[in-house]
Amino acid sequence: MQRALFATLIALSASACAYSPSPDEQIHTVDSPADIRYCTRLAEVSPILATGPGFASPLAGMQEQTLAMGGTHLYLEKRSEDWALTRGIAYRCGSGTVREVTVIRAKG
Repeated sequence: MQRALFATLIALSASACAYSPSPDEQIHTVDSPADIRYCTRLAEVSPILATGPGFASPLAGMQEQTLAMGGTHLYLEKRSEDWALTRGIAYRCGSGTVREVTVIRAKG
């Protein structure tokens, strides 16, 4: 009984180590400026030419570029009604981000 339990634990541990998340699981794709308000802007990312129908291929390319720069969020700015023209901007949010702080000093 203990051998079976031990073998099961070993198998589960090995399969957990083999998992690597895809870029779409690591990058948060957002379309609202409020979602990236306190994040650090990294760079604009370009969509890679589509190899198939739809927006999945260009989106995956922008997510990979964001991940390569160390980004955590991809902001998609809609440039047309049907999302045909879209600008992607990579951001890093969370620890290590730079917030703009306005200091107001009292005179006296």
